[in-house]
Amino acid sequence: MFIKPLAALIAASVMLAPMSAGANTANPKPAASAKASKPAAKASAKSTKVAAPKEAAEVELAHGLDEAAALALQALVDDFNAGGKAKQKIVLSTRNWEDADAAVPTLPAMLVLDDGARQRFLDGKPRYTPLHQVMTIAKEKFAHAAIPAPMPPYLNGAKGRLNALPIGLTTPVMFYNRDAFSRVGLDPNVPPTHWFSLQEALGTLRDGGYACPYTSARPTQIHVDNISAWHNEPFARKQGKTGEALAINGLVQVKHLAMMSSWYKSRYLHIFGRADEAVPMFAGGQCQVLTARSSAWPQIKRDAKFDIGVAALPFHEDIRNAPRHTLADGASLWVSAGRGAEETRTIARFVTFLLDPDRQAQWSLATGFIPLNRAGMVAISPVDAPTADSVARVALRQLAGRAGAKDEQTSHAASNPRVRAVLDEELEELWADRKPAKAVLDTAVLRAGPCVTSINSSC
Repeated sequence: MFIKPLAALIAASVMLAPMSAGANTANPKPAASAKASKPAAKASAKSTKVAAPKEAAEVELAHGLDEAAALALQALVDDFNAGGKAKQKIVLSTRNWEDADAAVPTLPAMLVLDDGARQRFLDGKPRYTPLHQVMTIAKEKFAHAAIPAPMPPYLNGAKGRLNALPIGLTTPVMFYNRDAFSRVGLDPNVPPTHWFSLQEALGTLRDGGYACPYTSARPTQIHVDNISAWHNEPFARKQGKTGEALAINGLVQVKHLAMMSSWYKSRYLHIFGRADEAVPMFAGGQCQVLTARSSAWPQIKRDAKFDIGVAALPFHEDIRNAPRHTLADGASLWVSAGRGAEETRTIARFVTFLLDPDRQAQWSLATGFIPLNRAGMVAISPVDAPTADSVARVALRQLAGRAGAKDEQTSHAASNPRVRAVLDEELEELWADRKPAKAVLDTAVLRAGPCVTSINSSC
Protein backbone atom coordinates (compact mmCIF):
# COMPACT_ATOMS: atom_id res chain seq x y z
CA MET A 1 0.00 0.00 0.00
CA PHE A 2 2.40 2.22 0.26
CA ILE A 3 4.01 5.16 -1.18
CA LYS A 4 4.15 8.02 1.30
CA PRO A 5 4.44 11.65 0.18
CA LEU A 6 7.76 13.31 0.96
CA ALA A 7 7.83 16.73 2.50
CA ALA A 8 10.62 18.91 3.77
CA LEU A 9 10.55 20.60 7.17
CA ILE A 10 12.34 23.66 8.50
CA ALA A 11 11.64 22.84 12.15
CA ALA A 12 14.33 24.81 14.00
CA SER A 13 13.65 28.38 15.15
CA VAL A 14 15.96 31.06 13.75
CA MET A 15 18.10 32.73 16.44
CA LEU A 16 20.01 35.99 15.91
CA ALA A 17 23.47 35.57 17.42
CA PRO A 18 24.57 38.68 19.33
CA MET A 19 27.80 40.19 18.00
CA SER A 20 30.34 41.60 20.42
CA ALA A 21 31.69 45.06 19.79
CA GLY A 22 35.20 43.73 20.39
CA ALA A 23 35.01 40.85 17.95
CA ASN A 24 37.91 42.07 15.79
CA THR A 25 41.13 40.72 17.39
CA ALA A 26 43.57 41.76 14.68
CA ASN A 27 44.58 44.97 16.58
CA PRO A 28 43.54 44.54 20.22
CA LYS A 29 43.37 47.75 22.32
CA PRO A 30 43.56 46.76 26.02
CA ALA A 31 43.53 50.34 27.17
CA ALA A 32 40.09 50.86 25.69
CA SER A 33 38.56 47.74 27.21
CA ALA A 34 37.05 49.48 30.20
CA LYS A 35 35.34 52.05 28.04
CA ALA A 36 34.22 49.43 25.57
CA SER A 37 32.53 47.38 28.24
CA LYS A 38 29.52 49.65 28.55
CA PRO A 39 28.57 49.76 24.88
CA ALA A 40 29.18 46.01 24.69
CA ALA A 41 26.76 45.47 27.55
CA LYS A 42 24.20 47.63 25.79
CA ALA A 43 24.73 45.74 22.58
CA SER A 44 24.32 42.47 24.42
CA ALA A 45 21.11 43.62 26.04
CA LYS A 46 19.82 44.91 22.73
CA SER A 47 20.79 41.67 20.99
CA THR A 48 19.08 39.64 23.68
CA LYS A 49 15.89 41.56 23.08
CA VAL A 50 16.08 41.09 19.31
CA ALA A 51 16.95 37.37 19.62
CA ALA A 52 13.47 36.22 20.67
CA PRO A 53 12.72 32.97 18.84
CA LYS A 54 10.93 33.37 15.54
CA GLU A 55 8.24 30.90 14.63
CA ALA A 56 8.98 28.46 11.85
CA ALA A 57 7.74 29.33 8.38
CA GLU A 58 6.26 25.87 8.02
CA VAL A 59 4.06 23.70 10.23
CA GLU A 60 4.86 19.99 10.17
CA LEU A 61 2.11 17.38 9.97
CA ALA A 62 3.54 13.88 10.49
CA HIS A 63 1.55 10.78 9.55
CA GLY A 64 1.78 7.07 8.82
CA LEU A 65 -1.19 6.76 6.49
CA ASP A 66 -1.39 4.30 3.63
CA GLU A 67 -0.92 5.37 0.02
CA ALA A 68 -4.51 6.34 -0.78
CA ALA A 69 -5.03 8.34 2.41
CA ALA A 70 -1.58 9.95 2.17
CA LEU A 71 -2.27 11.19 -1.35
CA ALA A 72 -5.69 12.48 -0.30
CA LEU A 73 -4.17 14.33 2.66
CA GLN A 74 -1.48 15.84 0.43
CA ALA A 75 -4.18 17.13 -1.92
CA LEU A 76 -6.01 18.81 0.97
CA VAL A 77 -2.78 20.33 2.30
CA ASP A 78 -1.92 21.68 -1.16
CA ASP A 79 -5.37 23.27 -1.45
CA PHE A 80 -5.04 24.82 2.00
CA ASN A 81 -1.58 26.24 1.29
CA ALA A 82 -2.70 27.60 -2.09
CA GLY A 83 -5.65 29.37 -0.48
CA GLY A 84 -3.39 31.68 1.52
CA LYS A 85 -5.61 31.50 4.61
CA ALA A 86 -2.57 31.34 6.92
CA LYS A 87 0.87 32.96 7.02
CA GLN A 88 2.54 29.59 7.47
CA LYS A 89 2.56 26.63 5.11
CA ILE A 90 1.72 23.10 6.23
CA VAL A 91 4.14 20.40 5.13
CA LEU A 92 3.63 16.66 5.38
CA SER A 93 6.23 14.40 6.93
CA THR A 94 6.59 10.66 7.41
CA ARG A 95 9.50 10.87 9.88
CA ASN A 96 9.51 8.70 12.95
CA TRP A 97 8.67 11.18 15.68
CA GLU A 98 9.52 8.53 18.32
CA ASP A 99 13.18 8.34 17.23
CA ALA A 100 15.20 10.17 19.90
CA ASP A 101 18.25 10.25 17.60
CA ALA A 102 16.36 11.85 14.73
CA ALA A 103 17.80 14.93 13.06
CA VAL A 104 14.75 16.87 14.29
CA PRO A 105 14.09 15.45 17.79
CA THR A 106 11.19 17.79 18.58
CA LEU A 107 7.61 16.67 18.09
CA PRO A 108 5.83 17.69 14.89
CA ALA A 109 3.20 20.39 15.33
CA MET A 110 0.49 17.94 14.24
CA LEU A 111 0.44 14.15 14.20
CA VAL A 112 -1.99 11.67 12.65
CA LEU A 113 -1.88 8.66 14.98
CA ASP A 114 -3.51 5.24 14.94
CA ASP A 115 -3.41 2.22 17.26
CA GLY A 116 -0.05 1.63 18.97
CA ALA A 117 1.54 4.94 17.95
CA ARG A 118 -1.32 6.82 19.54
CA GLN A 119 -1.03 4.89 22.79
CA ARG A 120 2.72 5.53 23.00
CA PHE A 121 2.10 9.22 22.35
CA LEU A 122 -0.43 9.36 25.18
CA ASP A 123 1.65 7.41 27.72
CA GLY A 124 3.24 9.40 30.54
CA LYS A 125 3.25 13.18 30.73
CA PRO A 126 0.73 14.82 28.35
CA ARG A 127 2.40 15.92 25.13
CA TYR A 128 -0.59 17.48 23.40
CA THR A 129 -2.91 20.46 23.57
CA PRO A 130 -6.58 19.43 23.41
CA LEU A 131 -8.09 20.35 20.08
CA HIS A 132 -10.99 22.26 21.62
CA GLN A 133 -8.44 24.49 23.40
CA VAL A 134 -6.53 25.09 20.17
CA MET A 135 -9.74 26.21 18.46
CA THR A 136 -10.70 28.45 21.39
CA ILE A 137 -7.27 30.10 21.59
CA ALA A 138 -7.31 30.79 17.86
CA LYS A 139 -10.92 32.05 18.05
CA GLU A 140 -12.03 29.61 15.36
CA LYS A 141 -15.55 28.24 15.44
CA PHE A 142 -15.43 24.52 16.06
CA ALA A 143 -18.41 23.72 13.86
CA HIS A 144 -18.14 19.95 13.78
CA ALA A 145 -21.29 17.88 14.16
CA ALA A 146 -21.55 15.66 17.18
CA ILE A 147 -19.95 12.36 16.22
CA PRO A 148 -22.81 9.85 16.11
CA ALA A 149 -21.38 7.25 18.48
CA PRO A 150 -19.59 6.99 21.80
CA MET A 151 -15.96 7.85 21.13
CA PRO A 152 -12.97 6.12 22.73
CA PRO A 153 -11.93 7.72 26.04
CA TYR A 154 -8.68 9.06 24.60
CA LEU A 155 -10.65 11.33 22.22
CA ASN A 156 -13.13 12.70 24.74
CA GLY A 157 -11.88 15.37 27.09
CA ALA A 158 -13.71 17.24 29.81
CA LYS A 159 -17.44 17.57 29.10
CA GLY A 160 -17.06 15.41 26.01
CA ARG A 161 -15.01 18.01 24.12
CA LEU A 162 -12.59 16.56 21.60
CA ASN A 163 -8.92 16.15 22.41
CA ALA A 164 -8.19 15.34 18.76
CA LEU A 165 -9.95 15.27 15.40
CA PRO A 166 -10.95 11.73 14.32
CA ILE A 167 -10.12 12.27 10.65
CA GLY A 168 -9.84 8.51 10.05
CA LEU A 169 -13.23 7.61 11.48
CA THR A 170 -14.25 4.08 10.52
CA THR A 171 -16.35 1.14 11.72
CA PRO A 172 -16.68 -2.46 10.48
CA VAL A 173 -19.20 -3.32 7.75
CA MET A 174 -19.82 -6.32 5.50
CA PHE A 175 -18.72 -6.35 1.85
CA TYR A 176 -19.88 -9.08 -0.52
CA ASN A 177 -19.42 -10.18 -4.13
CA ARG A 178 -22.75 -9.52 -5.82
CA ASP A 179 -21.73 -11.48 -8.92
CA ALA A 180 -20.92 -14.58 -6.86
CA PHE A 181 -24.24 -14.29 -5.03
CA SER A 182 -26.10 -14.20 -8.34
CA ARG A 183 -24.22 -17.20 -9.72
CA VAL A 184 -25.29 -19.47 -6.85
CA GLY A 185 -28.89 -18.26 -6.74
CA LEU A 186 -28.61 -15.81 -3.81
CA ASP A 187 -30.36 -12.45 -4.15
CA PRO A 188 -27.59 -9.80 -4.22
CA ASN A 189 -30.16 -7.15 -3.30
CA VAL A 190 -31.03 -8.92 -0.04
CA PRO A 191 -27.77 -9.57 1.83
CA PRO A 192 -27.88 -11.63 5.06
CA THR A 193 -28.63 -9.56 8.15
CA HIS A 194 -28.17 -12.27 10.81
CA TRP A 195 -25.22 -14.54 11.48
CA PHE A 196 -27.38 -17.63 10.99
CA SER A 197 -28.70 -16.41 7.64
CA LEU A 198 -25.13 -15.60 6.65
CA GLN A 199 -24.19 -19.17 7.56
CA GLU A 200 -26.81 -20.46 5.12
CA ALA A 201 -25.50 -18.14 2.39
CA LEU A 202 -21.92 -19.28 3.00
CA GLY A 203 -23.04 -22.90 2.68
CA THR A 204 -24.62 -22.09 -0.67
CA LEU A 205 -21.42 -20.39 -1.84
CA ARG A 206 -19.35 -23.35 -0.65
CA ASP A 207 -21.62 -25.80 -2.47
CA GLY A 208 -21.36 -23.60 -5.55
CA GLY A 209 -17.63 -24.18 -5.74
CA TYR A 210 -16.26 -21.18 -3.86
CA ALA A 211 -13.36 -22.33 -1.65
CA CYS A 212 -13.35 -19.24 0.59
CA PRO A 213 -16.92 -18.10 1.24
CA TYR A 214 -16.03 -15.69 4.07
CA THR A 215 -13.00 -13.92 5.54
CA SER A 216 -12.55 -11.22 8.16
CA ALA A 217 -9.99 -8.48 8.66
CA ARG A 218 -8.99 -7.49 12.22
CA PRO A 219 -10.63 -10.53 13.87
CA THR A 220 -10.36 -9.34 17.47
CA GLN A 221 -11.70 -5.85 16.84
CA ILE A 222 -14.63 -7.12 14.79
CA HIS A 223 -15.47 -10.41 16.52
CA VAL A 224 -14.78 -9.34 20.11
CA ASP A 225 -14.97 -5.54 20.49
CA ASN A 226 -17.68 -4.77 17.95
CA ILE A 227 -19.71 -7.92 18.47
CA SER A 228 -19.85 -6.96 22.15
CA ALA A 229 -21.03 -3.40 21.46
CA TRP A 230 -23.41 -4.53 18.68
CA HIS A 231 -25.18 -6.77 21.22
CA ASN A 232 -25.03 -4.39 24.21
CA GLU A 233 -22.32 -6.36 26.00
CA PRO A 234 -19.43 -4.60 27.77
CA PHE A 235 -15.82 -4.99 26.73
CA ALA A 236 -14.80 -4.08 30.28
CA ARG A 237 -16.63 -3.13 33.46
CA LYS A 238 -15.75 -0.42 35.90
CA GLN A 239 -13.87 -1.66 38.94
CA GLY A 240 -13.48 0.80 41.77
CA LYS A 241 -13.24 4.51 41.06
CA THR A 242 -10.83 4.39 38.13
CA GLY A 243 -10.16 0.74 37.36
CA GLU A 244 -11.58 -1.67 34.81
CA ALA A 245 -11.91 -5.43 34.47
CA LEU A 246 -12.31 -7.21 31.15
CA ALA A 247 -15.81 -8.62 30.58
CA ILE A 248 -15.39 -10.24 27.17
CA ASN A 249 -16.06 -13.80 28.35
CA GLY A 250 -19.83 -13.45 28.61
CA LEU A 251 -22.40 -15.73 27.03
CA VAL A 252 -22.84 -13.63 23.87
CA GLN A 253 -19.11 -13.44 23.11
CA VAL A 254 -18.58 -17.15 23.82
CA LYS A 255 -21.53 -18.09 21.62
CA HIS A 256 -20.31 -15.94 18.74
CA LEU A 257 -16.73 -17.20 18.81
CA ALA A 258 -17.94 -20.80 19.06
CA MET A 259 -19.88 -20.20 15.84
CA MET A 260 -16.81 -18.65 14.17
CA SER A 261 -14.72 -21.64 15.27
CA SER A 262 -17.19 -24.04 13.66
CA TRP A 263 -17.11 -21.98 10.46
CA TYR A 264 -13.33 -22.05 10.45
CA LYS A 265 -13.25 -25.83 10.83
CA SER A 266 -15.78 -26.29 8.03
CA ARG A 267 -13.81 -23.89 5.77
CA TYR A 268 -16.63 -21.38 5.60
CA LEU A 269 -14.31 -18.87 7.30
CA HIS A 270 -10.67 -18.20 6.43
CA ILE A 271 -8.41 -16.01 8.58
CA PHE A 272 -5.29 -14.56 6.95
CA GLY A 273 -3.84 -12.43 9.76
CA ARG A 274 -4.41 -10.03 12.63
CA ALA A 275 -4.80 -6.87 10.56
CA ASP A 276 -6.12 -6.20 7.05
CA GLU A 277 -4.60 -9.18 5.22
CA ALA A 278 -8.12 -10.37 4.37
CA VAL A 279 -8.96 -7.27 2.32
CA PRO A 280 -6.88 -8.15 -0.78
CA MET A 281 -8.18 -11.73 -0.60
CA PHE A 282 -11.70 -10.40 -1.03
CA ALA A 283 -10.79 -7.70 -3.55
CA GLY A 284 -8.88 -10.26 -5.60
CA GLY A 285 -11.94 -12.52 -5.81
CA GLN A 286 -10.56 -15.39 -3.71
CA CYS A 287 -13.15 -14.84 -0.94
CA GLN A 288 -16.76 -13.80 -1.48
CA VAL A 289 -17.79 -12.13 1.80
CA LEU A 290 -15.63 -9.84 3.94
CA THR A 291 -16.07 -8.06 7.26
CA ALA A 292 -13.62 -5.17 7.50
CA ARG A 293 -13.32 -1.51 8.37
CA SER A 294 -15.43 0.74 6.17
CA SER A 295 -12.16 2.47 5.21
CA ALA A 296 -11.19 -0.65 3.22
CA TRP A 297 -13.52 0.58 0.47
CA PRO A 298 -10.96 2.50 -1.70
CA GLN A 299 -8.67 -0.53 -1.93
CA ILE A 300 -11.59 -2.83 -2.72
CA LYS A 301 -12.93 -0.42 -5.35
CA ARG A 302 -9.50 -0.15 -6.97
CA ASP A 303 -8.74 -3.87 -7.14
CA ALA A 304 -12.07 -5.70 -7.44
CA LYS A 305 -13.17 -6.91 -10.88
CA PHE A 306 -16.73 -7.66 -9.76
CA ASP A 307 -19.85 -5.86 -8.59
CA ILE A 308 -19.46 -5.01 -4.89
CA GLY A 309 -22.22 -4.96 -2.30
CA VAL A 310 -22.08 -3.44 1.18
CA ALA A 311 -24.30 -4.23 4.16
CA ALA A 312 -24.41 -3.80 7.91
CA LEU A 313 -22.48 -6.13 10.17
CA PRO A 314 -24.74 -9.15 10.87
CA PHE A 315 -26.17 -9.62 14.37
CA HIS A 316 -27.57 -12.49 16.42
CA GLU A 317 -31.35 -12.18 16.19
CA ASP A 318 -31.92 -14.22 19.36
CA ILE A 319 -30.10 -11.65 21.51
CA ARG A 320 -32.55 -9.29 23.17
CA ASN A 321 -32.57 -5.69 21.91
CA ALA A 322 -29.88 -6.32 19.30
CA PRO A 323 -28.47 -4.65 17.36
CA ARG A 324 -27.26 -1.56 19.22
CA HIS A 325 -24.31 0.22 17.61
CA THR A 326 -20.81 -0.58 16.41
CA LEU A 327 -17.68 1.24 17.56
CA ALA A 328 -15.93 4.25 16.06
CA ASP A 329 -12.22 3.79 15.56
CA GLY A 330 -9.37 4.97 13.37
CA ALA A 331 -6.64 7.57 13.02
CA SER A 332 -6.93 10.93 14.74
CA LEU A 333 -5.20 14.30 14.33
CA TRP A 334 -3.37 15.55 17.45
CA VAL A 335 -1.72 18.90 18.19
CA SER A 336 1.54 18.68 20.13
CA ALA A 337 2.06 20.97 23.11
CA GLY A 338 4.14 24.14 23.00
CA ARG A 339 2.89 25.64 19.76
CA GLY A 340 3.39 29.35 19.16
CA ALA A 341 0.57 31.80 18.52
CA GLU A 342 0.92 31.81 14.72
CA GLU A 343 1.25 28.02 14.60
CA THR A 344 -1.90 27.69 16.68
CA ARG A 345 -3.81 29.96 14.29
CA THR A 346 -2.55 28.01 11.28
CA ILE A 347 -3.52 24.68 12.83
CA ALA A 348 -6.98 25.93 13.83
CA ARG A 349 -7.62 27.31 10.34
CA PHE A 350 -6.52 24.00 8.84
CA VAL A 351 -8.99 22.12 11.07
CA THR A 352 -11.77 24.49 9.98
CA PHE A 353 -10.71 23.90 6.38
CA LEU A 354 -10.88 20.11 6.85
CA LEU A 355 -14.41 20.34 8.27
CA ASP A 356 -15.77 22.15 5.22
CA PRO A 357 -18.50 19.90 3.72
CA ASP A 358 -16.87 19.70 0.29
CA ARG A 359 -13.51 18.82 1.87
CA GLN A 360 -15.20 16.17 4.00
CA ALA A 361 -16.79 14.65 0.90
CA GLN A 362 -13.47 14.76 -0.97
CA TRP A 363 -11.69 13.08 1.95
CA SER A 364 -14.37 10.43 2.41
CA LEU A 365 -14.50 9.47 -1.28
CA ALA A 366 -10.71 9.11 -1.45
CA THR A 367 -10.18 7.26 1.83
CA GLY A 368 -13.38 5.51 2.82
CA PHE A 369 -13.35 7.38 6.14
CA ILE A 370 -16.69 8.62 7.46
CA PRO A 371 -17.57 12.34 7.13
CA LEU A 372 -17.56 14.15 10.45
CA ASN A 373 -20.64 16.25 9.76
CA ARG A 374 -24.02 15.88 8.09
CA ALA A 375 -23.18 18.43 5.40
CA GLY A 376 -20.15 16.36 4.40
CA MET A 377 -22.37 13.31 4.07
CA VAL A 378 -24.84 15.21 1.89
CA ALA A 379 -21.98 16.42 -0.31
CA ILE A 380 -21.22 12.82 -1.35
CA SER A 381 -23.39 12.49 -4.43
CA PRO A 382 -25.17 9.13 -4.70
CA VAL A 383 -25.24 9.67 -8.47
CA ASP A 384 -21.48 10.17 -8.78
CA ALA A 385 -20.42 7.64 -6.17
CA PRO A 386 -23.25 5.25 -5.29
CA THR A 387 -21.18 2.58 -3.54
CA ALA A 388 -19.06 5.08 -1.62
CA ASP A 389 -22.27 6.73 -0.54
CA SER A 390 -23.64 3.35 0.55
CA VAL A 391 -20.51 2.48 2.55
CA ALA A 392 -20.60 5.79 4.42
CA ARG A 393 -24.34 5.59 5.07
CA VAL A 394 -24.19 1.98 6.29
CA ALA A 395 -21.32 2.91 8.61
CA LEU A 396 -23.13 5.98 9.93
CA ARG A 397 -26.35 4.02 10.54
CA GLN A 398 -24.41 1.48 12.58
CA LEU A 399 -22.61 4.13 14.62
CA ALA A 400 -25.83 6.05 15.21
CA GLY A 401 -27.74 2.88 16.25
CA ARG A 402 -29.17 2.77 19.77
CA ALA A 403 -27.16 3.67 22.83
CA GLY A 404 -26.21 0.72 24.98
CA ALA A 405 -25.40 0.21 28.64
CA LYS A 406 -22.95 2.70 30.11
CA ASP A 407 -20.26 0.05 30.69
CA GLU A 408 -20.55 -1.08 27.09
CA GLN A 409 -19.91 2.27 25.50
CA THR A 410 -16.21 2.97 25.97
CA SER A 411 -13.19 1.34 27.55
CA HIS A 412 -9.61 2.45 28.15
CA ALA A 413 -8.56 -1.20 28.04
CA ALA A 414 -9.71 -1.61 24.44
CA SER A 415 -7.03 0.80 23.19
CA ASN A 416 -4.20 -0.74 25.24
CA PRO A 417 -1.78 -2.45 22.79
CA ARG A 418 -0.86 -5.15 25.31
CA VAL A 419 -4.53 -6.07 25.77
CA ARG A 420 -4.89 -6.17 22.00
CA ALA A 421 -1.84 -8.44 21.67
CA VAL A 422 -3.22 -10.87 24.25
CA LEU A 423 -6.55 -11.05 22.43
CA ASP A 424 -4.82 -11.63 19.10
CA GLU A 425 -2.74 -14.45 20.57
CA GLU A 426 -5.68 -16.16 22.23
CA LEU A 427 -7.88 -15.92 19.15
CA GLU A 428 -5.14 -17.65 17.19
CA GLU A 429 -5.45 -20.52 19.67
CA LEU A 430 -9.10 -20.76 18.63
CA TRP A 431 -8.27 -20.92 14.92
CA ALA A 432 -5.63 -23.57 15.61
CA ASP A 433 -8.26 -25.62 17.50
CA ARG A 434 -6.09 -25.75 20.61
CA LYS A 435 -8.75 -24.15 22.84
CA PRO A 436 -12.55 -23.84 22.71
CA ALA A 437 -14.16 -20.40 22.64
CA LYS A 438 -14.81 -20.12 26.38
CA ALA A 439 -11.28 -21.16 27.32
CA VAL A 440 -9.87 -18.64 24.84
CA LEU A 441 -11.86 -15.76 26.35
CA ASP A 442 -11.33 -16.86 29.97
CA THR A 443 -7.58 -17.05 29.37
CA ALA A 444 -7.57 -13.65 27.68
CA VAL A 445 -9.33 -12.08 30.67
CA LEU A 446 -6.81 -13.67 33.04
CA ARG A 447 -3.72 -12.78 31.02
CA ALA A 448 -4.77 -9.23 30.21
CA GLY A 449 -5.80 -8.45 33.79
CA PRO A 450 -2.51 -6.75 34.77
CA CYS A 451 -2.59 -4.70 31.55
CA VAL A 452 -6.12 -3.48 32.22
CA THR A 453 -5.19 -2.21 35.67
CA SER A 454 -1.82 -0.78 34.62
CA ILE A 455 -1.53 2.91 33.81
CA ASN A 456 1.26 2.25 31.33
CA SER A 457 0.59 0.35 28.12
CA SER A 458 3.74 -1.74 28.56
CA CYS A 459 2.32 -3.51 31.67
